Amino acid sequence: MSMICVLRQAEESEIKNLLANPDQISEFLFGDEDEEIEERPKGEIDLDKAWHGLHYLFTGSGEEGDVPLCYLLTDGEVIGDEDVGYGPARALLPSEIAAFNTALSEITADDLRKRFNPKAMMKQDIYPTIWDRDPKEDDALGYLLEYYDILTGFVRETTNANKGLIVFLS
Repeated sequence: MSMICVLRQAEESEIKNLLANPDQISEFLFGDEDEEIEERPKGEIDLDKAWHGLHYLFTGSGEEGDVPLCYLLTDGEVIGDEDVGYGPARALLPSEIAAFNTALSEITADDLRKRFNPKAMMKQDIYPTIWDRDPKEDDALGYLLEYYDILTGFVRETTNANKGLIVFLS
């Protein structure tokens, strides 16, 4: 079973409601149990298994990092204690997403290439521990850069809509 990072856009009022009523998080994220979902809802992306590698490239750490570049893995406000996959969801307000957007816009693909260190990533056990594979057979850096583009576009869109994000691992 793999860990996938999911980011769902939310209005600030929705975030405040979820923080006040954390028992509503499953319904917000997954809808009615009887409803079958065939595709990701609008305003939601998943970063597949690239989330931890991206966190490492942004922060230089597997576990920590400075705000706002740590937002894929830490910080924000935990929404109750309900396990929505791999632990509880976290809420990031629109102001936090705007700061994340600014920080991401200052990082280039060349910066990420320079920060990519397969040996260090394997030593820090950066999920999914594929970083030292032969690039001719499995382009791990290309995989991260592809999801970096997806993430930056989504965070920019979220900022432009003045929304926050709910982040969780499923």
